[in-house]
Amino acid sequence: MAKQIGIHITDGTTITPESYRLTINIYSANGKERDITQLVTSMVIYESIFQQSLIAEFEIADAVALFEDLNITGNEKISSIITKQMDKSSPPISIQTDWYVLDIPLFSRPKPDIQAYKIRCITPLGLVSKFRRISHVVSGTAIEILTSLYDQLGSNLEKYDEVSVGVMKYIPNRLTYSDAISTILKKTVSPNGAPFFAYQTLEDSSYRLRSYNDMILSDELDTYSHGYFYKAEAQSEESFEEKRLRILEVSSRLGFSPYASMKNGSYITRTHCLDWSTKEYKTIDYNAFDTNPQMIDGKNSELVWNSNFDISGVGPNNLKEVHNIYISNNSYAMLETDQYNIHQYSPYTAATKDSIYSNLEQMEHTIRLHGDVRLSSGTIINLNFPQIGMVEDNGKSDEFISGRYLIVSTTHTFNNSGYFVQLKVRRDSVHKR
Repeated sequence: MAKQIGIHITDGTTITPESYRLTINIYSANGKERDITQLVTSMVIYESIFQQSLIAEFEIADAVALFEDLNITGNEKISSIITKQMDKSSPPISIQTDWYVLDIPLFSRPKPDIQAYKIRCITPLGLVSKFRRISHVVSGTAIEILTSLYDQLGSNLEKYDEVSVGVMKYIPNRLTYSDAISTILKKTVSPNGAPFFAYQTLEDSSYRLRSYNDMILSDELDTYSHGYFYKAEAQSEESFEEKRLRILEVSSRLGFSPYASMKNGSYITRTHCLDWSTKEYKTIDYNAFDTNPQMIDGKNSELVWNSNFDISGVGPNNLKEVHNIYISNNSYAMLETDQYNIHQYSPYTAATKDSIYSNLEQMEHTIRLHGDVRLSSGTIINLNFPQIGMVEDNGKSDEFISGRYLIVSTTHTFNNSGYFVQLKVRRDSVHKR
């Protein structure tokens, strides 16, 4: 029997945006199957652009001795089916996901006739990639190697027509597939130095490989506004959409620390490069104010540090070694081919990559919205915050913090209160005008 909140029993349409229907089954190693939907008090799913696979946590209130009946020891599979209408213009969709038990981090018996425990799970690729080890040499571009590794794990990698620089011959030292993928990702950059991210989303359970550039140049999914009052008539389509696009809670972390930003390479970096083959040493200077990097909010935004700001004559025009990177490479590597080794690009892309990572931590919000699986990590959304002291419908926004943001992580929570998502969103710049 499915657990549902606010779902019409015949056509699956929803009354409110937190409505959902959920079915959960568990399969033991000895072939037993049980429907545990009514025993699950909460299901929480985590996704992030910094996380290769989805992770889920099931909180179970067990009064039927399920734990003993199935002899749960971590060799079980759990299958969940989520049915949800994302907006009033689209029909309900169902999402099935298979999970494998990682561990049981919490177990208690609050009463003699009931036991409560939490089961932490991961998707199949996440589990297999932590166990299987790669022992063969792989070569090609970084994207070709990553695609090959995912194919060997039985999963297709969605690549979005991406291009990475350089080729490599990778000889792993008996690394797990998960560690090998992480190692390759650290070396993978687009022609302009943007890093790549490999992650999984709940929306379609697909594994995605996307560059930072591709993410921030994407169209925004929707505009979400912060407010406290609703104007639409209750239970109407307008009310559904008004609630769906409402920011319910928000907390922020502003990383406007000149010391931390400069130290981490947000603006100015000197790269020291030593070529083993030619014994040549050279330095390459990077200045974000001169290169005008692509930013999430495009021409509407600027770097946090103002280029006109200086202290005792010290500013971005005369600083050189604020952040240092040391690289050694071999320009004769792969000399017999007509291709460039991936490491030959590192002196010219490493500073840009560090700058992107550091600037992405300048402005961060954690927001809570009604549930929507389309709010995937790696998606761009537009946030609208009203000016202080103003009502949200007067059209006056706080331009400093409103604008385009990148979702870096999503937490989907299904419980007796409904389906809600908590997003961590970041932006690499601010509005100064």
